[in-house]
Amino acid sequence: MRINSLKSPTWNQLRINDAVIEEKLILKGSGRAIVEKIPAGVIIGNESCKDCGGCELKDAFDLRSIKCGMGEDADSFFAEASAEVLMIHAKRGRKVEQPVNVRYLMENGDSNSDRVEILAEEGSSITVIMDYSSSKFNAGGFFGVQTKIHVGAGARVHLVKVDLLGSGYLCLDDVGVVVEERGEFEITQLSLGSKRNYTGVAADMIGYRSSFTGNVGYLRMNEQLLDLNYHIAHHGRRSTSELMVKGALRDKADKVFRGTIDLIRGAKGAKGNELEDVLLLSDGVVNKTIPVILCDEDDVEGEHGASIGRLSKDVLYYMQTRGFSKHEAELLMTKARLNSVRNLINDEQTHGRIQYYMEEAFR
Repeated sequence: MRINSLKSPTWNQLRINDAVIEEKLILKGSGRAIVEKIPAGVIIGNESCKDCGGCELKDAFDLRSIKCGMGEDADSFFAEASAEVLMIHAKRGRKVEQPVNVRYLMENGDSNSDRVEILAEEGSSITVIMDYSSSKFNAGGFFGVQTKIHVGAGARVHLVKVDLLGSGYLCLDDVGVVVEERGEFEITQLSLGSKRNYTGVAADMIGYRSSFTGNVGYLRMNEQLLDLNYHIAHHGRRSTSELMVKGALRDKADKVFRGTIDLIRGAKGAKGNELEDVLLLSDGVVNKTIPVILCDEDDVEGEHGASIGRLSKDVLYYMQTRGFSKHEAELLMTKARLNSVRNLINDEQTHGRIQYYMEEAFR
């Protein structure tokens, strides 16, 4: 399965144009989504649910045609592996204050593949927290989820993704979103677990003054792999996007970040910005960062950049004079980066699970 392809390929020798999963993924059918909280104003259903009119909503808003970040191979895989679709629906004009919590608890040897669709009708707002975790820190298996989102005119969706799976898991996290006029989409992601995590996010800003905000945090240790692909397409006039990625790599960790801002003809006045800040904690890590801007319109602004390095000698000296060892200083700076993303998640239970996982990881 070939996934996370760059829209504009670079030199093949760099081996960063895409990612390939060579093994055949066999699902045993264990594990399903548990919706822990259903606040007022939200309807939960599936394609055949009469309460939310799943079929009619899918046809009216055409969520099936939304393209996700991993690409066509992943689309085919999820369509075959996931029989039903969990639908989360915020009705027109409803401002939902409390988040919807969708939790997956995986055991050692489990496998699971799900599809989730989020619909925020015109003028509504909703937060969905998706938490993937294991009962044991060293559990292994397979977990995959594809999430498609439609943000209506003037609506707002905040999607939270937290990977706390065991250190032996393979995780596929595929996301696609369409944002209409003056709609707002925000995604907050923390990647701490899984031996291999592949994440793809595709955002189509089709509406006038539509906006995308992404905040991503990660920690990769030992021989963990993280493969990230973000493609933010500006179609609408004066659409905006901002993607901030912060992370740390330690031991023999391997990470690839592909971030593409695509300023398409007709998106006059659009502005896009992306930045990754990577902290290298060991000599054996592998880091590949590819910030890309594609432009087919003259009246636009695009900025990208990457900051990659170790803690400076001045910072280390300052912290050591206050009683911190080099190892303690590195952990403190890593936690500060991750906490800046964690604090964007407005849910105490999720905070607690993240904190517990971080403490276990740093032992």
